[in-house]
Amino acid sequence: MSDAPPIDDTFLQQTFQDCRFHRYLRKSLEVVEPGWVRVRLEYFEDLEQAMGMLHGGVYAALLDTSSYYAALSAYQPGGELPLTQEYKINLLAPVEKEDLVAESRIVKAGKRLAVVETKIRSGSDKLVAVGLTSLVIRS
Repeated sequence: MSDAPPIDDTFLQQTFQDCRFHRYLRKSLEVVEPGWVRVRLEYFEDLEQAMGMLHGGVYAALLDTSSYYAALSAYQPGGELPLTQEYKINLLAPVEKEDLVAESRIVKAGKRLAVVETKIRSGSDKLVAVGLTSLVIRS
């Protein structure tokens, strides 16, 4: 996606910060280039399930956010709006008391559908989940 027009990082950061859910989950956004982002989720105790590990829903929320912003960063200069249609996530390892970092990249950027691949790593850089997201593109 490196031949894409420049992105408006201010717009992306503002929409990210405007979402109360992102603030609640203590997420931050880094746009590497159009179609490629990293989203960090800061660990806090409320994210744990009963056995002391991060709840599976935390991984899913991180996957959804990261893949959405990868798509939005690629389509944003043209004004198109990606909306999550479907995602699949494989949880590979449990995480205890660590941040998570999701890295998402566009695999296919079509006129009506985008496909994004995401890898989620623990704060200690262990690969803990992978996912694939389809997003419908609305103009």
